[in-house]
Amino acid sequence: MQLVVKLTDDKPPRMGIVYPTEFQANKAFEAFKEKYKEETFRALIELSGDRINLTLHSENGSGKVNFKGLAFKVDQLKRFQQYVSCDTPIDFVPVYWKENKLVVAKIRFKNAVPIIINEYEIIE
Repeated sequence: MQLVVKLTDDKPPRMGIVYPTEFQANKAFEAFKEKYKEETFRALIELSGDRINLTLHSENGSGKVNFKGLAFKVDQLKRFQQYVSCDTPIDFVPVYWKENKLVVAKIRFKNAVPIIINEYEIIE
């Protein structure tokens, strides 16, 4: 799996995990949203060689989710650090490849409501 970042002028920054298929993205994200309804998170991004470990901590302390050994693009992460302050809200979404384009997975045939990350920290 891979961590991707998208920065646009008119929307909040987005961070996503790339799943192999739409089905897998739907299944993983639906379970995540069901378990942590209406919660916001803090993200800890740890660089480990050519991979990243991402840990999402619930702000109310009810849980944490780990994504280990994610591939990433160094230039995306550098640009993310330059343009997104540590306390900027970030949308976290599930994505998959469709016709050579990353697409946000739909949950129950609707656009996924993103998980909100209210702050992040990068550890090198």
